[in-house]
Amino acid sequence: MKLLPALLIPLLLLPPAHAEEQYVIRRAVEAGQLKPLAEILAGVQKTHPGKVLDVDLERDLNGRRIYEVTVLKSDGQRSKLLVDAVSGGELPHATPAMPRLDMAKALRALLARHPGKVLELELKLAADSRLIYEVQLILQDGQLREFVIDARSGELIDGNGHRQEVLKKLMPLPDLLARLPARYRGTIHEVELEYDQDGHYFYEVEVRLNDGRVFELDIDAVSGKLLNDEEVSR
Repeated sequence: MKLLPALLIPLLLLPPAHAEEQYVIRRAVEAGQLKPLAEILAGVQKTHPGKVLDVDLERDLNGRRIYEVTVLKSDGQRSKLLVDAVSGGELPHATPAMPRLDMAKALRALLARHPGKVLELELKLAADSRLIYEVQLILQDGQLREFVIDARSGELIDGNGHRQEVLKKLMPLPDLLARLPARYRGTIHEVELEYDQDGHYFYEVEVRLNDGRVFELDIDAVSGKLLNDEEVSR
């Protein structure tokens, strides 16, 4: 999905992200919930001169949005900074102790309770300085689930994944496509299920009209309401 011109340049500084993450960032900045990345980086450069190598927008265990900024200093050293994405204030970044529970044991314990295949696994330092394992699994029934494990205690911090109760309420995709407004009737090229920072699910639909124009539509996955449309060039 194309980004609004005012947000395009700042977001190009970010590494490639999933479509839903780009959507989340754009909507949050538009709503004033997050500071634009340009403002964040301007503040970082004042106190940490150097070349910005990498920027990631993360969420801590309390749901707070945080920018992780990697800066290459003039002496050749790299520095990773944590910045509150709402206030722009720099956050402490303590050096963590080594995990007490190694990755293999954490995985075995998780898979014993939730059999499936591992899609992604990462050891991370949360904003509260707690070491965590973030795990994405495809369960045996085909569902995608996300888990957060305390890397020291082995405690399962978050096993809610993609909010299974909400997923049960989603409108069947054939019904949703059948209800597309008449002005968007054409050839469907792609449909993706996405979600925003508040956990609201929507379908992103790419449709080519008979006159050759291509639109990307955001449609509420529960009500079927059209949320946004945008003509794109192909």
